[in-house]
Amino acid sequence: MSPLLTAPLPSELLSNAEALVPLLRERAAETEELRHLPAATISDFEKAGLFSAMLPATLGGSQIDLVEFVDIVRTLSRGDASAGWVGAFLMSHNLLLARYGAEAQADFFQGGKYALAAAAATPPGTAVETEGGYLISGRWRFASAVMHAQWVMVSVVTPAGPLSVAVPIEDVTIIDTWQVPGMKGTGSNDVMAQDLFVPEHRTIEFGLFSADSERAAALHPGYPLAAYPVNRILPVIQAAVALGTADAALELFRTNAGKRVRMQTGQRIVDDPLVRSAYAHAWDLLHVAELQMRDALDMTAAIYGPEHSREASLENRAVINLGLTGAGTKAFAAVDLVVRSSGASIFRTGDPLERICRDVQVIRNHASADFMTMSAVAGGVLLGQGLGDFVEPLF
Repeated sequence: MSPLLTAPLPSELLSNAEALVPLLRERAAETEELRHLPAATISDFEKAGLFSAMLPATLGGSQIDLVEFVDIVRTLSRGDASAGWVGAFLMSHNLLLARYGAEAQADFFQGGKYALAAAAATPPGTAVETEGGYLISGRWRFASAVMHAQWVMVSVVTPAGPLSVAVPIEDVTIIDTWQVPGMKGTGSNDVMAQDLFVPEHRTIEFGLFSADSERAAALHPGYPLAAYPVNRILPVIQAAVALGTADAALELFRTNAGKRVRMQTGQRIVDDPLVRSAYAHAWDLLHVAELQMRDALDMTAAIYGPEHSREASLENRAVINLGLTGAGTKAFAAVDLVVRSSGASIFRTGDPLERICRDVQVIRNHASADFMTMSAVAGGVLLGQGLGDFVEPLF
């Protein structure tokens, strides 16, 4: 696949994403049936320039910032949560591939092409050193977007420490495990390898891969996001998809509320003060979620951006994590409110709100959306009690 001759500007990418929303809604049923995105959607993403959106300009990409990334993912998720999720990972994984060394990047990007990559970190596999590289074995779970990938990044453990390794998709076995009620189109299947040779140049120490990376910054000057820690980039996806899904739920409710009549009273539900209150409450939650997410993104830029005007203290990271996880949780609560006000008819298979209900139940169980765990850890940090058993690089 070749990139566009001129990388689109961020405003063009967002406009292109907006234009895809009705198409993603039309294809939602097909996406669920396939359990991955239709080929037409992948083609539309390519034509819209989305796959090179987070590619550094040194590699011909648009090198969008984190706020622009969130806006695009949120917009795609208004059309279909699975499409937003897959699009987000296929975009952001180009940025992760750009953390490997120059020789590996030549393999991935081949003179100006973006790469479509999935990633699966858990459980980590094993690696045995051999001449010129490693023999890796393992079975990794939840490789979102793997059905569209050319490469897959997996984690392995060696006696010297953990590594991230990248392998061509044809070298692994994809195991069809993604039989789920919601987010069906993400194709988040398992991948497996046994004694697969990986050349050393396509490996990277996991700490170097996941932490803020001076090497990535040196390879791609002028793109601050290339040096951000991975755990400051990937967790925004859950929040962005959650907000986009809530946007869709509120829009669908607003469109249909005037058409529905309550059987017991003959009254339109839009005329019911309790329904109006529920919608206003949902709107308020979603608005607060957006503000909270923006605040977390602003703090992230202040800490990890070019100015470095804030410190990457545990307390500041706790605020960022609470902001992103809390934003997603509030968006889910907004969806719950409009669903409870919509009546039983929305649960007929094929109703867009019925699909959103199922998608939300799956997204909210993702580790990045676990507000109970995050609030306990972040609360301990803000109370001066430290992280406890929580692994610091993941915080």
